[in-house]
Order: sequence, then C-alpha cells, then structure tokens
Amino acid sequence: MKSNNKISIFGAGSWGTALASLISRNTKDVLIWAKENSVSDSINKIQENKLFLPGFKLQKNLKATSDIKSKELLESDIYIFAIPTQYLRPLLLKTKNILNPRAIIINASKGIEIKSSKFINEIFTEVLKLRPKSYVSLSGPSFAKDVVSELPTAVSIASKSNSALTITSNLFDNTNLKVYRSNDVIGIEIGGALKNVIAIGAGIIDGVGHSESTKAAFITRSYYEIRSFAKVLGAKDQTFFGLSGIGDLMLTCYGIQSRNRNLGFMIGKGMNIKSVLKSSNAVAEGYYTSKASIKLAKKFKFKLPILESVHKVLYKNADPENLVSNILKKGMISDI
Repeated sequence: MKSNNKISIFGAGSWGTALASLISRNTKDVLIWAKENSVSDSINKIQENKLFLPGFKLQKNLKATSDIKSKELLESDIYIFAIPTQYLRPLLLKTKNILNPRAIIINASKGIEIKSSKFINEIFTEVLKLRPKSYVSLSGPSFAKDVVSELPTAVSIASKSNSALTITSNLFDNTNLKVYRSNDVIGIEIGGALKNVIAIGAGIIDGVGHSESTKAAFITRSYYEIRSFAKVLGAKDQTFFGLSGIGDLMLTCYGIQSRNRNLGFMIGKGMNIKSVLKSSNAVAEGYYTSKASIKLAKKFKFKLPILESVHKVLYKNADPENLVSNILKKGMISDI
C-alpha cells in the first residue's frame, strides 16, 4: 500500500530524479522541482529526464515543476533536497518563508559549504532555524543509475528523531533498497563529503598509471585521516565502518560511474581541470569539498596531509604525477 504523504523533491539532477523514481513507487504524490524548464517539461511529457538521466522511464505519478513558489510543491509533508551543496543556501534563503514549517526535511546531498565551512545540517539549522528532530540525512553507496534501475543496494539515514527515521525508512525501503538507521547525523555527513575528495585522489592515481596496490594504500590511509578528523568534529567512529563510511568510500573510489573518481582520472591523464568541470552537466562535489575541508581543518587546527595533497593538485597547480611521492615524503602511507 502506498504512503499518503505528499513528497516534494528539490533538485532534478540524476540523483534527485533517481530518488524521485524510487519514492514514486512507494507513495502516491511526488513532485520534483527542476531549475531547468526543459527538464520539467521532459519529465511531464515523456516521463524521462532527458538531460540528467536519459534512457530511464519514470513513474506516471511523478510530476515536475520549475516554479519554486508552486503551492503544490511547498505544501508537502516531506521535503527532499538533492541540491549541490554550494547552491543550497541561496535556495533556502529564497524559500525559507514559504516552506511548510511542519515538514520533515531529508538531505540527500554530500558536501561542505566553502564560504562558511559548514556541513549541510548546519546550513539548514542556520537558515531555517530547523529543529534537529525534523531533519534526516541520507547517504551510502548508491549510484543514481543503479537506484533508478532497481538494482539491489543499501543506504544509511540519520536523525535525532526515531519518528522521523521510521517515516523516512518506510518511504525509501523496498525489495531492492535496504535502509539502515543511525543517530549520528554529523558522522554520516562527514563520510559522504570527504570520501568525494579521496575519490578524486584515487582517480588521479589511476590516471597517472600507478598500481592498484598504490591506490589501495592511498585509500586506506585517507580513510584513517578522515576518521581521525571526524572524531574531532564529534562523529562516532563506528559510523565509518558502515554504509555511509567505508561502503560509500569504496564505491566512489572504484566505481566507473563515480563523477569524482572520473574527474581525478582525467586530471591524472593531463587534462585541464576547468575544462573537465565544464564538460559535464553533473557536479563533482569533491572539487568544492576539497577547498572547504582544508578551510575547516585550519579552523580546528587539524592537519589533513593527504587531503591537502589532493587540494594542491586541484587548486595550486601541483603536478598530479607527484601526488603519491609527496604523500610518501610525509610518511603518511607508511605511518600506522
């Protein structure tokens, strides 16, 4: 039996559309907001997101709009935000006075805001004065194409509210997607954000032609680095042994669909970073998170030598060929 909750999804990129497709199988009313008129028209007219998720037929009960002030969009019981992190605050500022204050908010994005060095839950709290019990964060190893294709996978959701977790898990959970619950919101968001930076580094290693052994060492030591930083930020270490930690990290570093790994791979092959970023409709969040994470680490006076090495390639013209050798000089791969 389908849920009677009205669902609005903000963001019709590949991930937002995949979630909308999934949820539309579990609930009656689903409306997705697309910034581009062409995307909303495509979904409404041919049940397909031609721009961001071509080739996948969507449910008939999934409708789209490009009107951010649509009454139908704003009067939902649950809002899902799948907006690139750097664009989230402007959208919230634009809609904060017209959103349903009683709605549950689900974050489906991964990143850190560059300007403020804040995680996504902090942005929602700051702009909407949101109660922690109204907020849920979703993360885990799940490519958009796999979800929309109904291939078996699993994700984690985190909230301070058991009630919100129950509602949310029922919304997503089906025979092909298993949902696991957590109350470690900050841990899930740290894992989801920083693994993208590691994936860029892993892609660079592939691009320059290093071995799988080198890549495994890089990923393992990077994983230790973000776990250490996460403790300082108040996360639970056990979170990083789950889907939103090691699970998402593995998929993003090794998966051929990974935007961040592929960005790193092309950089490793010698391509210009700006050109690579412009060549895709999709956002590789790790590029922006790299800058934000280094800024955050400085705030806490915490050293992130491996993530700093990736940052230097992305923003300071460091030679991708020297990524591994620079890390080895610092003893970070061999250090226990």
